Amino acid sequence: MSEIDGYRPESAFTALVITLSSSAWIGLGKVEDPVSGGIRKDLQSVKYTIDILLMLRDKTKGNLDPDEKKLLDGVIADLQANYAETVFDNGKDTPNGSQPQPGSEEKEE
Repeated sequence: MSEIDGYRPESAFTALVITLSSSAWIGLGKVEDPVSGGIRKDLQSVKYTIDILLMLRDKTKGNLDPDEKKLLDGVIADLQANYAETVFDNGKDTPNGSQPQPGSEEKEE
């Protein structure tokens, strides 16, 4: 792709990664939802977003510049760690201290 009217593919890639990341942080309940103005958790959508980012990393392997790769790897690592922490913390509230089963995350509003 060429640069047209200030458009750069690199900035579009960065914007895509940041947009997906922002959506996941909202779903983790770590950032206020700009639409509703509240905090909500939607762990299913977070897992889906992480899966999309992992797929994006696989499909772009060898085609990213070092800064793009660093951004994508960092976003994925941060989201995976916070997702695991959130699932673990939610499990503390279950009866007898049991952990939630994979796929049992529910939308919280």
